[in-house]
Amino acid sequence: MKYFISILTGLSLITASAQAQFIENGTIEYTKTMNLHLNMKLEFADRMGEGMDDFLKMVPKNATKLYIMTFDQNKSMYRYDKDGPEKVPSFGGKDPASENIVFKDFKNNTYKAEKEVFGTLFNVEDSIPTYTWKIDDEIRQIAGYNCRKATTIINDSVYVVAYYTDEIMVSGGPESFGGLPGMILGLAIPRLYSTWFATKIELLPYDASLEKPINEKKAKKVNRVGLIEALKPSLAEWGNFGTSVLYKANL
Repeated sequence: MKYFISILTGLSLITASAQAQFIENGTIEYTKTMNLHLNMKLEFADRMGEGMDDFLKMVPKNATKLYIMTFDQNKSMYRYDKDGPEKVPSFGGKDPASENIVFKDFKNNTYKAEKEVFGTLFNVEDSIPTYTWKIDDEIRQIAGYNCRKATTIINDSVYVVAYYTDEIMVSGGPESFGGLPGMILGLAIPRLYSTWFATKIELLPYDASLEKPINEKKAKKVNRVGLIEALKPSLAEWGNFGTSVLYKANL
């Protein structure tokens, strides 16, 4: 009897594993959290000096934004959904490239994104970015899925930590990130004091309605390199802030 129960248990585990590996489509909600105090100290301390502490009293420590991504084996659409509940003063506008739309065509290895930076809308078209990932043994659970840690470097020196699950067999993730043997459900960029974590996953068909653009303004067409080259001249004199904007725009 014990032998029979062991066989049934083993079969159940194999079946569950097989089912997990066949997840091919769904919708993921991500919450992005930025530590505003640390981010602003990095970006503006060289300009505000002693006035920084008084300035930060008007700003919540953290700010959140919600994003939604629909995906299947052939494509994914990631887009800004709404701001979190924090009351964040605008101070002249929203954070650069914070309401992105990112479409990936896995079948044809193409990438399209709409990114707004200081009122200018860019339409970025290129091949899907590639990253050199180092996979770690660390495992953590995110939104009910076991995820393995991986790390990479972007922009020559910016460290990125990702957590992906091979239970969702789509090599995607938030913003431009992907290229791992499964879906990225957690992402951290310490240099930008920002994290993205999946908070809800539903196994639904690809939602084509999310492909509608967030606005109809005329966009400037560029590739990824062209985007950075277009922004560099106006940000060259802005020190840490200018560098941070370039990093954010290139995600």
